[in-house]
Amino acid sequence: MDLKSIEKIASTCTLCDLHAGRNLPVFYKGNPQADIIICGMVPADEENNSGLPFVGKAGKLLDVILNEVGLGLDCVYITNLVKCYLAAGKPLKEEWVDSCLPYLIAQIGVIQPKVIITLGKDASGALLEFRNKPLGKVRGKFYDYGYVTKIVPTYHPAYLVRYGGTSHRNYNDVIEDFLLAKRVASGEFDPSGAGPSLEN
Repeated sequence: MDLKSIEKIASTCTLCDLHAGRNLPVFYKGNPQADIIICGMVPADEENNSGLPFVGKAGKLLDVILNEVGLGLDCVYITNLVKCYLAAGKPLKEEWVDSCLPYLIAQIGVIQPKVIITLGKDASGALLEFRNKPLGKVRGKFYDYGYVTKIVPTYHPAYLVRYGGTSHRNYNDVIEDFLLAKRVASGEFDPSGAGPSLEN
């Protein structure tokens, strides 16, 4: 199945009740041939009205981050864990994640990225299958996802926006994580080598 087919199925999905608030399906922006996937959490108001991920305040900060680490939109494929709108501040229910996760896994399967940067605990936890570890304990490293893809978890730009943006105490951590992802994608690390375990 190709990305257009996956997007078409996701755009009419009714597997969970989030579809009732969907104005436009939000699937991706960027380059489908990119070595790096950036995975956020869920579309908010601006995304629901534009049909594109990361176009609001968090998206503007993500643009700043990408510019600072030297990654253009042609170098990344940006998507979300959940494809339908959720009002800002509301927690994701596990049933919504479970309904939408197969679309993300299908996207990853088609693109075969070298690195996935997961933004926030929901996206990181869904792909790395951790539930109780704080994000601060797992960021700063890369983890195996399949045979060659690595996952680099980091904080979500929306979290940074709420508490100072580029002045947030964790902003430089995010920059470090994006630079780590860029180094992994460039082949600085052996893609066949095992990443650290979440048990460490």
